[in-house]
Amino acid sequence: MKMTSPEIRKLFLEYFAANDHLVIGSSSLVPVSDPTLLIVNSGMAPLKPYFTGEKQPPRPRLCNIQKCVRTSDIESVGDRHHLTFFEMMGNWSIGDYFKEKAIALAWQLIKDVFGFDTSKAYITVYGGDKNLPNVLPDNETAKIWENIGLSPDRIIKLGAKSNFWGPAGETGPCGPCTEIFIDRGEEYGCGQAGCGPECECGRFLEIWNAGVFMQYYLHEDKTLTELPLRSVDAGAGLDRFAVILQEVDSVYETDLLKPIVEVLISGTNLNSESRSVRIITDHIRCATFMIADGIYPGNTRREYVLRRILRRASLYANFLEIDQNYLVMANNAVVELFSQYYPELEFNREVIESVIKQENATFSKTLKRGLKQFNRVLTRSQKTVSGEDAFKLHDTYGFPLDLTKELAKERGLQVDEEGYGFHLEEQRERSRQKELKIN
Repeated sequence: MKMTSPEIRKLFLEYFAANDHLVIGSSSLVPVSDPTLLIVNSGMAPLKPYFTGEKQPPRPRLCNIQKCVRTSDIESVGDRHHLTFFEMMGNWSIGDYFKEKAIALAWQLIKDVFGFDTSKAYITVYGGDKNLPNVLPDNETAKIWENIGLSPDRIIKLGAKSNFWGPAGETGPCGPCTEIFIDRGEEYGCGQAGCGPECECGRFLEIWNAGVFMQYYLHEDKTLTELPLRSVDAGAGLDRFAVILQEVDSVYETDLLKPIVEVLISGTNLNSESRSVRIITDHIRCATFMIADGIYPGNTRREYVLRRILRRASLYANFLEIDQNYLVMANNAVVELFSQYYPELEFNREVIESVIKQENATFSKTLKRGLKQFNRVLTRSQKTVSGEDAFKLHDTYGFPLDLTKELAKERGLQVDEEGYGFHLEEQRERSRQKELKIN
């Protein structure tokens, strides 16, 4: 039976509440007292002081649905499952249960509560890594999965990049993890021999990090020390759960994003599966949540993250000739969809709309001038936009490098980033010399 996102939320929280977890609310996207973290990017990020022992948690077992932003995969947004904003359904054990209980809870939930077809499940565990010589392969976790009934050929051992998680920020709690993937079938795959959970093709969809086993603390000098408390951080993306449970092709067809897509393409001939439409949908949702939490467009840190996201949305709207008013309508669709769970969206509706309009108005002037110059650049660019041209677009026309890369990518071109960096450093040196003369 297909399941709506409100039903998924309800079942998840009720299940963990019934297993002695305290349900807590989502924190703001703005980290509190954590200068190492730009923006909240995981469910455990606001809870770091509990894991380090600095603060006492209200209960040793917690659960919630936390709003998160990650831009590390921004270039992949527009495929079936990558997003900048997502909601992380999480459960935590702080000095309480560890590997065996965490895995048992996860397996019972996906198998008996949500009814996932576990015959399609694959598991990844930490298999050791030369870059972490003091962290042994997690054979204990692999054995627990075998005892549950998973055959060894469905338990994949991977290195630190895939299965050693954390910290949330530059320092903090971290540890080996185990993830659950669902095989969506050959039609979603790359067709290559050896395609498995570690492949990026999309056939194997990660639905749950069933346990980051917080045993270590990563320090500024990149050394690891044992934590005083052994804890568990588990998280599942709500959008990805919805893909499987609603039996749809992509996150953009779930009830979490489809209404926003429909607003964007209403009155047009645009395809709902268009990569550009998907990028705009994701970015508007992300921007709406960021502004609601008091983040405004700027040129540094998280403010620049928001500016970049809004400008990418505006750029793709320009490509598709979508009227900027549709971006505001899409923003209002986000408020309507999510304000029952996040009342700050409704409370800040007018502010959100005003910020989006103002940023789009400012950027449209930059975009108009920059596109004219970019088209001139195209006439003399074979395969690569030169570093000098990329720098001129930035310095004279206000085009940031990532925007030039975006435009170049759409036209099958590369950008000479090294050359751009050279010209940027030259300009900085000229500025330094000028300051020295003045002083």
